[in-house]
Amino acid sequence: MGTKLLKPHSLGDFLNDTFMLVPRLWKRALPVSVLALLPGVAAWMAVIASMASWLRGIAADPISPGEGAARALSGFGPLLFLIAAATLLLFLGQAFQKAFVCAQTGALVEGRGPSFPELLIQAFRQSWIRVAVQDAALGSIAAGIVVALVSVLSLPLAFGALGDLARSGGPHAAPGLASGLAPAFVLKVVGLYLASMAAAMAVVWWLRVRTCVCAPAAVLERANSFSGIGRSLDLSRGRPWRIFGVMFIVSLVISFGLGIVTGPFTFAVAMPGYFTLMRSTIAGEKPSPDTVAAFMTSLGWGAGLSMLLAGIIKGSLWPAFLTLLHTDLRIRAGEIEAAVEPPPAAAEPSAPPEASAPAEPLAAPHESRADSESRADSESRPDSEEPSPGGDRA
Repeated sequence: MGTKLLKPHSLGDFLNDTFMLVPRLWKRALPVSVLALLPGVAAWMAVIASMASWLRGIAADPISPGEGAARALSGFGPLLFLIAAATLLLFLGQAFQKAFVCAQTGALVEGRGPSFPELLIQAFRQSWIRVAVQDAALGSIAAGIVVALVSVLSLPLAFGALGDLARSGGPHAAPGLASGLAPAFVLKVVGLYLASMAAAMAVVWWLRVRTCVCAPAAVLERANSFSGIGRSLDLSRGRPWRIFGVMFIVSLVISFGLGIVTGPFTFAVAMPGYFTLMRSTIAGEKPSPDTVAAFMTSLGWGAGLSMLLAGIIKGSLWPAFLTLLHTDLRIRAGEIEAAVEPPPAAAEPSAPPEASAPAEPLAAPHESRADSESRADSESRPDSEEPSPGGDRA
C-alpha cells in the first residue's frame, strides 16, 4: 500500500486513494474519532437542552413589560458558559482526530506499520496542540478578514444612506424616502453584501489553499505550529489553481456523500418534534411549553447525531486527503522520490523435452528371437565387410 501511495497524484488518484484508505483507517481511527468528538457533541446537546428549559420557563411565566429584558437574560449567563465549553471541547476533539488521522495516513503512505499505542503517543504528545494552535490561528485570521472586508464595503453604504437621508429632508421625510430612495437603497445593500461576501470567500479560499498541508507538516515533519504553516506556504507556491481545483472537487464529493449518509438519520430523529410544533401552528394554537420542549429535544438529538456522523466521516477523509496532498507536493518539489514499482517477473522458459532413446526394431511376425538378432547384425555390418560373391581367394 505504501508503494502505491508514494507517487504524484492526479484528481482521480486523490479521490480513489482517499476513499480506498477508509477501510484501513477506520480500524483505528473510528474509535479514536468517537472518543474525541463525543464530549463536544454531548456538550452541544446539553446546550440545546438548556435552551429548551430556558424557553419553557419564559413560556410558562410570561415577562411583564416592566421587567424588560433583564429577566429574559437572567438565565442566559450559564447558557453562554455552556456554549463556550461545548465549542472548546469540540474544537480540541477535532484537532486530536486530525492529528491521529494524519499520523496514520502518513504511516500508510511510507509503508510503515506503527502500533496503535505509538500512533496515540504521536498524536497526543507531539502533534495535538500544534494542530489545535494552527486551527485557532488560521480560523481567527479568516474571521478577521471576513469582518474587515464586510466592514470596509459596508461603511460606504452606511455613509451613502445617511447622505441620501439628509438630502431628502431628514427622518421626517419618511414617505418621500420610502417612495424615492427605497429601491436604490435596497439595490445598494444587496449589491454590496454580495460583493463583500464574494470577496471574503475568495480571500478565505486563498488562505485555505496556501495553508492546506500545514497539519500534515506539523505531524509528519515534526514542525511546530507556525513552522508547519510556513512549510505549507513553501510547498503550495506556484500551484494555487491546481490545489484549489483538487481541494474544491474533493470537498464537494465528501460533502455530497456526507449529506446522503447523515440526512436520513437527522430527518428521522428531528422530525417528530418538528411535526408536533407544526401541527400546533397550523391549528392556530399557541405552542405550549411542552410542545416547544419536545421540539428542542428532537432538535438536540438530531443536531448531536449529525455532528457526530459528520465529524467521523469528514474528520477522517479530509485529513487523509491532506496527507496525500502533502506527499504529492513534496514529490513535485523534489524533496522525496516517488516509489517505483518493480516490473513483473518474466516467466522462466520451459526446458526442452528430453530426447527419447530410439526404440528397438520389432521382430517380424512368426520370427524367432535368434533370427531377429541375426538380421540386426547383418544390417549393422559395413558394406566393406560383406563377402565377395566368389569367396576369398588364396
